Amino acid sequence: MRVKGLIFLVILVFLCTALGNSYVRYLVEPGDKLFNIIRDYNIRISTILDFNCIDDPRCLESGQAIYIPVRDGFFYDVQEGDSLEYIAKLFFALVEDIMKANGLSYSSKIFTGQRLFIPLEAVSVCSNVNISTQYSWPVYGKISSEFGWRKDPFTGTSTFHSGLDIAVQQGAPVFAARDGTVIEAADNGGYGLNIIILHADGSKTRYAHLSHISVYSGQRVARGELIGRVGETGRATGPHLHFEIIDSKDQCKDPRSYLSSSQYMYVRKEPGSLGLGGK
Repeated sequence: MRVKGLIFLVILVFLCTALGNSYVRYLVEPGDKLFNIIRDYNIRISTILDFNCIDDPRCLESGQAIYIPVRDGFFYDVQEGDSLEYIAKLFFALVEDIMKANGLSYSSKIFTGQRLFIPLEAVSVCSNVNISTQYSWPVYGKISSEFGWRKDPFTGTSTFHSGLDIAVQQGAPVFAARDGTVIEAADNGGYGLNIIILHADGSKTRYAHLSHISVYSGQRVARGELIGRVGETGRATGPHLHFEIIDSKDQCKDPRSYLSSSQYMYVRKEPGSLGLGGK
């Protein structure tokens, strides 16, 4: 049954590629393991988790449908007011790579609800790494609330804000700010859907209020790897990413001290340049 399933999926991939579709539908057979499926088709597990609602990648149900991109990469549904340039910044990608992957040109118009494919090799090529700390911005957006004491948006009282809030629309991609191992990927009360990554020096980063989690506990991730999508789950007043940096003594630190200037969240690296620009 396993061999027949593989043959069927190969045929579907060929047909969908010929028809211009970007993914195929695979029905889980008894004994199937997600890790074997992604190995067979050279797709990373975060890609599959990003495009599917899978509670536990270690346990699949027979007959469950899994959607598998023909190429490794991610999908983005165009929202009102989006431009190709802005979408490229959300994925820290080059607009030329997105146009090529979707058969678009500089004169092409995009429309609300249109689904674009962002190839894996295009993602995070324009992220800006702070050389001294090795952290990069986890999302492209606007700072809506700083680290430190502030007026609580729900109670109006003065409370300590343990992270940095970055406002951006629902469904925007979230990336690992530093290499590490996922130690939590679940709903966590006021944080909503959240991810915690443990780094080699004992520090941690938290990514909260997500709409979707694209990693699992125990997974190794690299800086710039897509790990989830922006949302407003938990105690939130609108879509944004709550981002924390926690040192090895479990003390929250101001992320501004570890990230590059917010003016350079996105850096278009040109041959022979210093890597600055593209605010």
